[in-house]
Amino acid sequence: MLSKILVPLDGSELAERALADATALSIPTAARLILMRAVVAHTLPGVDARPAQADAIAEADGYLRGVATDLQRRGFSSEIATPYGPAADWILEEASLRHADMVVMSTHSRSGPARWLVGSVAESVLARATLPVLLVRAWQPRERELLLQDQPRLLVPLDGSVFAEAALPAAAALAEDVGAELVLTRVQRTPTGVLTATDAQIVAYVDQEEAALAAEATDYLTSIARRLAAQRPDARVSTRVQFGDPVVGIAASAAETGAALIVMATHGRTGLSRAVFGSVAGRVLEHGTTSLLLVRPPSPKHAPAGVKLEQRSAR
Repeated sequence: MLSKILVPLDGSELAERALADATALSIPTAARLILMRAVVAHTLPGVDARPAQADAIAEADGYLRGVATDLQRRGFSSEIATPYGPAADWILEEASLRHADMVVMSTHSRSGPARWLVGSVAESVLARATLPVLLVRAWQPRERELLLQDQPRLLVPLDGSVFAEAALPAAAALAEDVGAELVLTRVQRTPTGVLTATDAQIVAYVDQEEAALAAEATDYLTSIARRLAAQRPDARVSTRVQFGDPVVGIAASAAETGAALIVMATHGRTGLSRAVFGSVAGRVLEHGTTSLLLVRPPSPKHAPAGVKLEQRSAR
C-alpha cells in the first residue's frame, strides 16, 4: 500500500505542479505527503554563513508550512522537511529516512524539450533512486486529473524483455492501490515490404506479416496478463498492440486509452544521459504528455516474486 509520497518543492509554481498528481494518489490511498525543500545559502568567502543559513531555512520552512496548511484545509495529511544541502542528495536521503514509497516531482523545461532534463535535479534523482519516481512535465499545461476517475488506467509498455517487465510489480501494486486498470501495450515494427527467402521466393506479404506480428504480440501480452491475474486475482488487465515507432505508439496508446500514467522501467547509472535520455523512456518523457512513473529494475538476486529472469529477445 502506498503510504508516503515525497514531493520536492523549490518555491516555484512549476515545482508545485507535482502536487496535483501527488494529491490524486493520496486520495484513494490516504498516503501522507512529505513536502521537502532543500536549502542552500550563498555567502561570500570568509563571511559567517550561519545567519544566512538560518534565514534560508526559516524562509523555506515558512513556505512549506503555507503549502501544508493549504493541503490540510483540503483534507490531506502532510509533514515538512527543510534539509540544508544539495537538493538531489537530500531528496534521496529524505526518501530513505522517512520511508517514502514514491517520489513525485516536476521536471523543468530549460532551453526547450530537447534539453528538458540535462543537468537538472531530476536527472540526478533518477540516476540514483531505488524507489519509483513519478515525473510531471512542468512546461505543459495541466489537464483534468485522470487519476481521479472512477477507474483510471495505467499504461505499461512492454517489448518482450525482462528489463521492461521489471516495471510490472510496481505498476500492479499501484493499480491495486488506486483501483486502476492495467493496460499492457506492445509496439511492433511496421512491415515495409514482402518477406522473401534466399531463393527470392515470397514468404509473406505485408498484411500477412503484420497479422503474424500482431498475433505474436497478442500472445505475449496475454501471457503476461494471465501471470498477473494469477498473482493478483482482483487485477483488471487489458492488452493493446500498436504498430510503428515505439515512442509514437506508446503515446498513441496513452491518448487513446486515456491513461493517467505511463509506467516504465529505467536504468539507474551515473547520469540521465545514460540512464534515460535517448532511451525509449526518455523520448516518451521528452515528447509525450502523460505523466511518467519510472521504476528501477532490481538486480536478479533482489527480483520480486513472480518476475522471471530468463532472458527473452526483444523483437
